[in-house]
Amino acid sequence: MRKRTNYEPEFKLSVVKEYLSDDSLTQRDICEKYSIPDSVFARWVKKYKDSNYDDNVFHLKKGRPSSMISDISKVPPIIYESAGIIKSNSNNTNDSVVLEKKLKYYEQSL
Repeated sequence: MRKRTNYEPEFKLSVVKEYLSDDSLTQRDICEKYSIPDSVFARWVKKYKDSNYDDNVFHLKKGRPSSMISDISKVPPIIYESAGIIKSNSNNTNDSVVLEKKLKYYEQSL
């Protein structure tokens, strides 16, 4: 069984841009030049085009985020109520630390 090759995002972007910028090159030419499987390169091109030519498309991280709630300001009020926390407008850092700990507890219990 062949070992899977991981390509750097910068490499993917440069190869796809080279292909798209030079009309005389075919996908086959690029794949032979850089020893990339045809199907892999076709996915890169499709992904780049589907992203509306966003240069950051290959830098996206895969997998789950470290927290289900990435922005504490968007925590539903029911979470505060069930945790027995009174939400105030003060920016006391101790409150936010306690809140983060309680949120992690609730996320783990889900």
